[in-house]
Amino acid sequence: MLLAVVWAELRRTLQLARSYWLEYIANFVLFTFGFLLLLVAFHVASDSYGPDGYMSSLIGYVTWIICATIIEAIAEVVSNESRTGTLEQLFSAGLRPVAVLASRTVGFLLDYGIRGLLLGTVAAAILGILRPIPPFAAVVFVLTAIGACGLGFALAGLALTYRPIGGLVNPLWQMLVFFTGALAPLTLPGLVLVSKALPLTWGIATLRAIILEDATTAVLWQRGELIGLILNTAFYIVLGAALFAWGQRKARVLGTLGHY
Repeated sequence: MLLAVVWAELRRTLQLARSYWLEYIANFVLFTFGFLLLLVAFHVASDSYGPDGYMSSLIGYVTWIICATIIEAIAEVVSNESRTGTLEQLFSAGLRPVAVLASRTVGFLLDYGIRGLLLGTVAAAILGILRPIPPFAAVVFVLTAIGACGLGFALAGLALTYRPIGGLVNPLWQMLVFFTGALAPLTLPGLVLVSKALPLTWGIATLRAIILEDATTAVLWQRGELIGLILNTAFYIVLGAALFAWGQRKARVLGTLGHY
């Protein structure tokens, strides 16, 4: 039954893409040209900013666009279902709520993943830095995205009790681009320390090492980047599961599932 739900969510994602194709194109153009304008500003600020710098920024930008948008989408599921008055039906369905939300997350991963990779490919082609991506980079990206999904589940758990939480999600979406070193590696010791506790940071750093330095799995493990990524992902999975379960219990006790 779970596979049927996942398949239904994938079909739903495809139908939404077909219905809102103009919005998809507008977002693609906006984020692509926004990134290119950022590169112009970086190049003006530093003459040494060249192809490797472009690729470094592109890796972080695409990872941020995909993962931060997934975090926001997962958190908004609860708010949207509550707003339309269908949240209670979601929790009274045959499947566990976490399974339904996980199924929707698969759709989000497919949707935003394809759009983000297309953005990255086009931007790389425009900049003349298009290159083959090592297969292990896909594994690292998936681990990074799973950690981001964990944070999304944590926010969804908070939304069950303290909805709406747009005032928290929107600043977080913006904060991740600056405090994870998505556009440029961080150098201030205090910011570096904070960034290591956030999702995306370890994934972006590891992807840069793989793509720019041709770092092998053994090297990444020895340097601690792969270990940090795995621990960070595990932490956010546990955090997401714990807060979502807590939000469910709290909402049932308060009887707020039917409020909108």
